[in-house]
Amino acid sequence: MNMRKLFYLFISALILVSCQNANEYSIKGRVANPDFEGTNVYLQMITDDAMVTTDTALVENGAFTFSGAVDSVRLRFVLLDESIAPRQENRIPLLLEPGTQKVTFDSVVTVSGSKINQAYTDFRLKQRDLGMQIRGLVERYNSAQATGTLTEEMDAEINTRYDSISSQMTELSFNFIRENIQNDLGQYSFMASSSMFEPEQQREILESADETFKSKENIQRVIKRLENLERVAIGQKFVDFTLKNSDGEEVSLSDYAGKGKYVLVDFWAAWCGPCRQEMPHVAAAYEKYKSKGFEVVGVSFDRDRDEWLEGISQMKMIWPQMSDLMYWDSPVVDLYAIQGIPHTVLLDKEGIIIEKNLRGEALDAKLTELMP
Repeated sequence: MNMRKLFYLFISALILVSCQNANEYSIKGRVANPDFEGTNVYLQMITDDAMVTTDTALVENGAFTFSGAVDSVRLRFVLLDESIAPRQENRIPLLLEPGTQKVTFDSVVTVSGSKINQAYTDFRLKQRDLGMQIRGLVERYNSAQATGTLTEEMDAEINTRYDSISSQMTELSFNFIRENIQNDLGQYSFMASSSMFEPEQQREILESADETFKSKENIQRVIKRLENLERVAIGQKFVDFTLKNSDGEEVSLSDYAGKGKYVLVDFWAAWCGPCRQEMPHVAAAYEKYKSKGFEVVGVSFDRDRDEWLEGISQMKMIWPQMSDLMYWDSPVVDLYAIQGIPHTVLLDKEGIIIEKNLRGEALDAKLTELMP
């Protein structure tokens, strides 16, 4: 072999080794809780159906290591043995990329070693702090209520503070996800918490997402809901649907809506505690305004016919009722982009949506404005 060929072979070998080194990763972990000593740690990936283990390590002297090669940045999860301390935070996501990532399972779980993994840790720690503040407020409220020391001023203060912290939590999550929606950690965070955002925020995030992410089945559901929200937005004509009434006969919303009356479409269920709390206000409004051209149509998300009918009877709901007894699988849920009940939609005499989610005094005030 001549020297030139030997030189080329040497250079090729160096390039191959260099490429292999460039793709190598290691995860160096530490576990503070001695109960995990000698147990397995799992490196997992998420699929459409489940979490799948891709590698396993052992906790020895409070430490563990994963190593290998990766051809691109990938989302992975590090999981401790859940049978040891099931209430502890035992799983943490990270972006697996060339280089060394450090994972520490202590009173809090942290990941460092790259800009994005550090940013996600910082985000989670701020999120945890806000969560602890909310927990403290709830405990203070419950304690005061139990001891009879809850005053109106304290109630108002706690609720104001609660709303403020909740807004901070939403803003924190929104900012992190918006800035990271192009990577797997941002996308994972959005999939886990998209329901906490207003539709405008969801749209803003999705505008920056790539088509591959938007094509995922659960993201398509979010997109479909946003499209449905536009169809049932204030100012739009009601979207019709057909269900069965309490006698088993098919009825449509159009049998009542757009017929010259103001119609409150009340989505509820007999199993729904907040629905039961709100129902006396709906009943009072019906009694007060029915002679002035007001109608209520109840749409139930029950699944048991007897419970549905019993709920109608118990709450003295004497207005029209309809249901397909399909619980949250009812097509009406998506049709009206409903995320929780009670949910109400107020229609004008022509069937145009004029308000949503009017409750208690707000419902009475609106009806007084419309039907003085």
